[in-house]
Amino acid sequence: LEQQYAKWQQRSKLKYRRALDPTWDMVKELCLRMRETAKNERVLLHYNGHGVPRPTANGEIWLFDKHHTNYIPLGVTDLRKWIGKPSIVVLDCSGAGVLLPFFTQTLDATTGAGVVPYHRSGSANSDQPSDASGAEHGYLKAIRDTIVLCPTAQGEWLPLNPEFPADIFTSCLTTPIPIALRWFVHKTPLSTEGLDLDTIADAIPGKLTDRKTPLGELNWIFTAITDTIAWNVLPSPLFQRLFRQDLLVASMFRNFLLADRILRSLNCSPMSLPELPSTCHHPLWQAWDLAVETCLTQLIDSGYLKKGSGVGGAVVAVSSKAEEEEGATTDPAATQHQVPPTHIHNPVPSSISQQPQPQPTLVPDINAPFFAEQLTAFEIWLEWASAKPRNKLVIRCPPSAVGGTPLPFLQGREDADKASHELDPPQELPIVLQVLLSQAHRVRALVLLRRFLDLGPSAVNLALSVGIFPYVLKLLQSPIDEYKHVLIGIWAKVVGFDPSCQEDVVKDRALPHFIRHLRWGLTPSQQSNPTTASPVINTASSSLEDASEQRTMAAFILSVICSGYSLGQSECINEKLHTSCGSLLQSLESPEDNERKEAEVNMT
Repeated sequence: LEQQYAKWQQRSKLKYRRALDPTWDMVKELCLRMRETAKNERVLLHYNGHGVPRPTANGEIWLFDKHHTNYIPLGVTDLRKWIGKPSIVVLDCSGAGVLLPFFTQTLDATTGAGVVPYHRSGSANSDQPSDASGAEHGYLKAIRDTIVLCPTAQGEWLPLNPEFPADIFTSCLTTPIPIALRWFVHKTPLSTEGLDLDTIADAIPGKLTDRKTPLGELNWIFTAITDTIAWNVLPSPLFQRLFRQDLLVASMFRNFLLADRILRSLNCSPMSLPELPSTCHHPLWQAWDLAVETCLTQLIDSGYLKKGSGVGGAVVAVSSKAEEEEGATTDPAATQHQVPPTHIHNPVPSSISQQPQPQPTLVPDINAPFFAEQLTAFEIWLEWASAKPRNKLVIRCPPSAVGGTPLPFLQGREDADKASHELDPPQELPIVLQVLLSQAHRVRALVLLRRFLDLGPSAVNLALSVGIFPYVLKLLQSPIDEYKHVLIGIWAKVVGFDPSCQEDVVKDRALPHFIRHLRWGLTPSQQSNPTTASPVINTASSSLEDASEQRTMAAFILSVICSGYSLGQSECINEKLHTSCGSLLQSLESPEDNERKEAEVNMT
């Protein structure tokens, strides 16, 4: 279990403490020590309640006495006091849902006892009318304090299906791809007949961290799908808190969506704090099933997977240097299942080591059309939305009408007189951002994203809420000029909508990219410093009007960065922006050009 959690946090050193068959005093000492070590960081407590009595209606779990002969109860209010906040509590036991009300009580500052229960209506007095804004605030407060994940509701037992591990909830949270493959093979016997449930997880070749391999691409698709489902069914503040601010929390809740799907098929009702709607019937799960089935079918057709006999040979991942560099481009939201390298020291006699070794089998080339299909679906939505009047078009914020049951504090907010110009958001938008990590589809994804932002401020707001900013900021550092002209258009929309991003642009030293773009489309003879004249495009393949628009947008971005921001102004001076603007003014003949006006603004 320690190793599984460590896969998500390879870049930071996590501290682990085990409590095997613990006593009351052991748990208290452990929690206090971990909180002291963590200071203001989040502490994760994983409770494995298999083989002990179920939690009580009084909010108690069971531990051993000091002689390990009897069970003694431990109230979760005491546990909350010891572990402190912020924290994550995983309760892998039957009937765990009975404990949730005790995690939403306000603790007395002196005794630590729960004194005022928090109601989902947002009011401590149930006789008062519900307050939606107060309930929403309560949900966000729960994220800051204590997050709780449970596999079962009150009165439910954990599944006892011999086809699945006993700790199936823990497996979903820590090793989602193996348990998802096992569940798929179990539920679809017609298309997977002959595949062994016990070996299917190890039969997929590749590494979770390498998107060029079948296993890595499945992990990538899983991350994109769970991220997209969450974005479509959760209100934006809740999505931001759970899926965009902490890598561990985001990984846990992505995997919790899988647990919800699997456990509900086994007659269990997973619960969480903050509460999430059930997403087990969301249409995107069908896309996940299709991706898994496509991968397994291609492995079988290639002869790598053999029904009834498992894997057909040893596997190594072979990639070029360029592929390795691309694989190293990681997304904080997509690196949840990284496998730490294992170093094994195994001395081998020289007589044996000099013997010829068998040639390893290369990873088969699997073509997964998932991302291309999702981009096509997004493009179809854009064509439909583009037919609407631009001056009235409004794209609503999630949750959309597709998949999931609205949360209690969101029910009743639907406008009965919904205007015809209001559109539900495209459910593929988070997937488009994931595609930006792939060189194969990056240009197409950027072009579609630019078209989406052209729909108006509501579209820009949605893109920023999904998490577009770190993606497009990182792409500015790329040496490839193929999509720089598209990025400039995207950045013009972003800074026009939110000028405060000027701080991030300066901090990440992205100013030189916009300054160089002032020379876009100019021939060396038109530039005062041809040695730094980059990028230069062929005007035969791109119209002069387009090149002029590119320079105008770059000048607009720079003017926003300088506007009212002294650090941005000083950095622009350091990067010789005034010199570039002067050269641009000399090269432009017409005083009425928009780009000339923008250059003059920058000079000012």
